[in-house]
Amino acid sequence: MTSPTDVRVKDPTLSLLSRLVDDAMDPGYLEAHARGDVSPSGWRHSVAIAIVLCLTAVLVVAAVLQVREGAPSTGDTRSDLVERVTEATQALNDVERRVDDLTTQTDQARAAALTGSESDQTLNDEVSELESRVGGGAVSGPGVRVTLTDGPPAPAGEGGPDLARVLDTDVQLVVNGLFAAGADAVSVNGQRVTVLSPIRSAGEAVLVGFRPLTPPYVITAVGSESLTADFESSSARSELAGLEATYGMGVEVTSLDDATVPARSDLNVRYAEEVSSPGEGPAEGDSP
Repeated sequence: MTSPTDVRVKDPTLSLLSRLVDDAMDPGYLEAHARGDVSPSGWRHSVAIAIVLCLTAVLVVAAVLQVREGAPSTGDTRSDLVERVTEATQALNDVERRVDDLTTQTDQARAAALTGSESDQTLNDEVSELESRVGGGAVSGPGVRVTLTDGPPAPAGEGGPDLARVLDTDVQLVVNGLFAAGADAVSVNGQRVTVLSPIRSAGEAVLVGFRPLTPPYVITAVGSESLTADFESSSARSELAGLEATYGMGVEVTSLDDATVPARSDLNVRYAEEVSSPGEGPAEGDSP
């Protein structure tokens, strides 16, 4: 008959307890007992120790099992994390909408203040143009829209990465191709792309300007009337055609007569310097 201590403990966390019970008696003591060198009182003492160790092991195992039963399951933990991320994302969206409203009010107040004279109006036009170039103002005009969608998923059981999924490098390819084709402004899912907008991945999510986006990825660009034709003949478009043929990724290019790329709401002025108008000397306190 197999004793309980002969049964292999499958849980690795309990292996130490199993060895403690199995090896309760010192091997040297067992060898001495086999030779008859151990007195009956010593044997009874050893048996008592073994019984105490067994009871201790039973109590520890019961405590471990009780803790495991009270711990939340992996599914519950994941659901809680997803709920917290969703709530945080919603709060972030609310704050961004508030920032957009305040930015609009600020622009309106500035435009109203710079209408008193011709020089004020000229200054307002220059500021608006500079904002559009750096991403602080919206840009409208003829453009193109490129939509990227995931291809069919890989069959179950094959393992490895899903190469038919749109990656951050694919979004980078389109954005860089549009700028190379002459785009003045580009956005991805409504997020303005500037020199301060990294496009990268975090797990399976694609981030633009540290903002996670979900497919489909809609890249909108504003430029000249020939922007669509120039992009269609670019090397970036050729690479996208290869992704379509190889992995089944969806790529749709649409020409737009009137496209709008929004401003970047979190764009802040980090450095400003007053310059002199042509023909004027240096401002007071400036070095020549």
